[in-house]
Amino acid sequence: MRVNSQHDSTPGGGRGARVSRRGALQVGAGMFGLSLPGLLEATRAGRIDTSKSDLSCIFLFLAGGISHFESWDPKPEAPSGIRGPWNPASTNVPGTFITEKMPLLARMMDKVAIVRSWKGVSGGHGDASSYAMSGVMPRGTNQQYFPNFGCVASALLKSRASGVAPYVGLPVAARYTIPPGYLGPAYAAYDVDGDPSAEDFQIEGLKLPRTRFNGRRTLLDQVDDLGRLADVGFPQSGVHDGLFDEAVSTLTSGAMQRAADLSQEPLDVRERYGMNIYGQRVLLARRLIEAGARFVTINHAVQGGLFGKGTTNGTWDNHGWLFDSMMSFAAKPDAVPADKKWHDYSGPGNLPQLDMSLTSLLTDLEERGLLEKTLVVAMGEFGRTPKINKTAGRDHYPQAGSVLLAGAGVRGGAVIGATDRNGTAPATRPYTPADFGASIYHALGIDANTTYYPRLPRPTRIAEGEVIDGLFG
Repeated sequence: MRVNSQHDSTPGGGRGARVSRRGALQVGAGMFGLSLPGLLEATRAGRIDTSKSDLSCIFLFLAGGISHFESWDPKPEAPSGIRGPWNPASTNVPGTFITEKMPLLARMMDKVAIVRSWKGVSGGHGDASSYAMSGVMPRGTNQQYFPNFGCVASALLKSRASGVAPYVGLPVAARYTIPPGYLGPAYAAYDVDGDPSAEDFQIEGLKLPRTRFNGRRTLLDQVDDLGRLADVGFPQSGVHDGLFDEAVSTLTSGAMQRAADLSQEPLDVRERYGMNIYGQRVLLARRLIEAGARFVTINHAVQGGLFGKGTTNGTWDNHGWLFDSMMSFAAKPDAVPADKKWHDYSGPGNLPQLDMSLTSLLTDLEERGLLEKTLVVAMGEFGRTPKINKTAGRDHYPQAGSVLLAGAGVRGGAVIGATDRNGTAPATRPYTPADFGASIYHALGIDANTTYYPRLPRPTRIAEGEVIDGLFG
């Protein structure tokens, strides 16, 4: 497998064949989606802040859409059909209230910022998720070719340590969307499925028999053959060679397997996160960041109730019996019709699990001196409707929502923006997923205002928004 070129100097091409500059560029564009000169343009133009080269991000994607009413923007003065049954609770930041069902986070609000004037565009899971995780609104229905934040960070910033994938998804990088978009598979996340709380847990694919490894290396060699840019003195060859070296190092170094060995953690630490698949994934994310990963996305939602039995695709998409589902799936609520299947799960529901694992993560990062180097984001693709529906749930609602952020210079204790009395719309300046994208890139040292995707019909910034006012100290 090779690229045909008018300038081959070795009969039959082969590994030693010289590749024309044009041919090499076509390989870079065709295989990896993003042309190599375009990929490096941000670095050469000074658009990456090298003083932030050690920063990383843990992104808790609350797939399905967390209710802002039942989390970080309670509305006790709203009518009964809107406010819900739970009360607001005071926090360690005077004047700031969140739901009473997150008591652990209430004691740590001075470490986080809440943006309450979030506003999206689409009420469909696909487009809303693509927008929320990329900062660029799809140009048409399901045109999800803009890569998400982790893939861009992987392409521009790389891993922080050899042998560790720069971008990891737990258990998948993204729900409802295609994470690398048109960047292509070279910058896709390394997804880690399975249950980290299991005694025999290991990252699949990183313990290969010699015959399988040799086969995989042969494939990598073929990819390497395609882009021997050094043969024509092309200075960006290090990018291509880096992809090859990174792949081999990840397969062979054992660094990620060591990070995945949660038995190395004290038992009391593991228990704080929750001794279940969901809490242990958040702990694994911290260990991966500590080992050198640049970006880790956790699809954080407990599976149970009406949504089916499983361990991968839990959801916050509570159209029915929201208040039961957010707290526990242990028993079928009396109001659920007999013909509706309810899947039991004995662990904590979405809200207490998020409360446990998020506060444990923030505590751990701070104690290890990592909080100022690690951006933590918790958000879904939209909020939930103000009106509680006839099945005691809330439906998709892109017009308003809340997002939590912490670390990496985020101003702890800040509450930015507000919704109106009934939580129907921002009452202050709205902040879109594009603004969150610009803010995430800013925290990682990437200037979204001056960094563009190449090879598009018109110039397209990697996030078409602005850094959120007052978010960073």
